[in-house]
Amino acid sequence: MMNKVPVILISGFLGSGKTTLLLRLLAHTRQIPLRAAVLMNEMGEYDVDSAIISEEMPDVTVEGLLEGCICCSKRNELAGALHTLLIQKPDVIFMETTGVANPEQVLEELRSPLLADRLYLVHSISVVDAVLFHEYNSRFTADKELVRTLHGQLRSADFIVVNKTDVASSREVAKVVKNIRKLNNTAKLQTTEYSRVDLEPLLEPVLASVLVDPKPVQVFQHTSAQVQPNDTEATPTPIPAKDNERPSSTFRNTAFKVISAHPHNHSHDRNRPPSFSRLESLTLHQYSPRPLEKQRLEDFLTGLGSSLLRAKGYCVLPYEGTMLLQFSGSHLEWQPTALPVSQGYVTLIGEQLDKASITDQWEQCFVSL
Repeated sequence: MMNKVPVILISGFLGSGKTTLLLRLLAHTRQIPLRAAVLMNEMGEYDVDSAIISEEMPDVTVEGLLEGCICCSKRNELAGALHTLLIQKPDVIFMETTGVANPEQVLEELRSPLLADRLYLVHSISVVDAVLFHEYNSRFTADKELVRTLHGQLRSADFIVVNKTDVASSREVAKVVKNIRKLNNTAKLQTTEYSRVDLEPLLEPVLASVLVDPKPVQVFQHTSAQVQPNDTEATPTPIPAKDNERPSSTFRNTAFKVISAHPHNHSHDRNRPPSFSRLESLTLHQYSPRPLEKQRLEDFLTGLGSSLLRAKGYCVLPYEGTMLLQFSGSHLEWQPTALPVSQGYVTLIGEQLDKASITDQWEQCFVSL
């Protein structure tokens, strides 16, 4: 019988620190060493996070699914992407979902007949922003689909990372943990900053699967917050099992065209009403021959206010060169990069984005020659 490959799923809301955790896991697997592969899902038109991984870990195979979530619009492409990774014979596959994906649907897909005989879940990790957790839960109360997603990211987890505690008060962190435990009182939980967690326990099942033959024959899903009221790990319970075109590949350095917007929609269940989630993505392209002015861009992003939740991309600046832009929770960060980007782009994720107005404001970020 064919050996199964262990899967570690990483979910969490926008800007919580998922990719930072993934990079730490990849660095650790390299030291062991284990052969790792990554499936990266992005809402936007370009695969920013895959580019980050490819720059820091060029030996890691990364498969990207763009412009949608693997829990809904990209769900029918998930099996094809994973089988593409399996051709590389990895020891472990890491899956990072978009910030608005509900991992409960992803776990369901992993139990399908297309995948259950090749893969098995060892961990479902959820990363939480300690600073923005309560703000987002309060802000999106009226958006039942999004609330279901936020709660699903926590309920499905067997390991929860409460991140960015360095910029949150101890009282705030304690309140976040208390509220998480109302949704999931069985998962292991760590509070940390910059996604620094104890990686050894997370990779122990992977090491066991590599050293012990045959690999487990069951797919496991961790139970949610309905059993023992303590901080122990949830007990895995076996669950039964259930070709697609090849998905978009990794980072593409292509010519950039027009602005496009992609709403997030979870209406794949016929028995549920269509989603009325107002979150969408919008990609802005640096197509102008005029130079992009850094300060104007920063003012533009902060000026969008609460409608903008997340922004990321690569910008070609006249003095600094190519820079990676990360914006989350009103915090903006620039990082130099050696990635060969001829033209830049920025992907915005937000709520009820006024595309016409944003387009006009974006054009004002370029300096006249």
